Amino acid sequence: MKSKHIHQRVKSIYNDLTQSEKKIANLVLERPEDVTKMTASELAKESQTSPASVIRFCKSINVPSFPELKIALSAERQWDVPKEYSDILPTEKIADVKAKLLGNAYQSMQETIQLVNEETLKEAIELISKAPFVYVYGIGSSYLVAENIAQKWNRIGKVCICIADVHLLIASLTSAAPDSIFIGISHSGETSEVLEINRIAKEHDIKTIGISQFGMNTLSKHVDVSMQTVKSKEAELRSAATSSLMSQFILIDLLFHVYVLEQYDENMDNIRESRKLVDEYKKRTSKK
Repeated sequence: MKSKHIHQRVKSIYNDLTQSEKKIANLVLERPEDVTKMTASELAKESQTSPASVIRFCKSINVPSFPELKIALSAERQWDVPKEYSDILPTEKIADVKAKLLGNAYQSMQETIQLVNEETLKEAIELISKAPFVYVYGIGSSYLVAENIAQKWNRIGKVCICIADVHLLIASLTSAAPDSIFIGISHSGETSEVLEINRIAKEHDIKTIGISQFGMNTLSKHVDVSMQTVKSKEAELRSAATSSLMSQFILIDLLFHVYVLEQYDENMDNIRESRKLVDEYKKRTSKK
């Protein structure tokens, strides 16, 4: 069983846990080796909680059962798993900045890949496959992710509409064809504009997919399919989202590549044809 990065996952949503779950989390973080040797009842007694709280804690960190949590903790101890994301300090040398940025990006992407549930991935792919139109929306750095989705799926013949103007998007959604879907992107899962458009889509019987950070945020609770990235720690010094953006991009890449594999020959033909048309366009315009 591959490591699920339990340590970082627990720390990322620690503040969202109940008081009982926090007691269990403290033991998992501070004494993981001891936890792997306990039963659910023993962990409950040690943390002064209940076996039911142990089960709820496992579900909160997206681990199906306590035995699987113990297996993941045991596997994690065999790997050199970084415990923290690194901030950029005022005295950093360029080489150190490069190393830290690369390390943070790699860790966020690696943990996101481990977090993805295959059944959820398949559900999202099925909705996209059936949809005549895919509407996608995000704000700020999440809009970059929305554009990335539109660019990828349009290349393989799936009409994907990414509109920055909220009024135009709402107008399009209210007259959307049957089986169309809406993909809302919000790293926090609390962006009011994304939540409102998601509500409008649901009111018009449009299936919705949410892309947000790990945890029980509002967006994840109000979509048909919730896809989540690791809740990474962003450095205070940044001009835009860094680790979170990398984790969103790797999630979209995973979704796209698995989607392409569903009808590989047809999708690859579309990719080659779109590339050919772009190359021909460049040749024609470069002569003018």
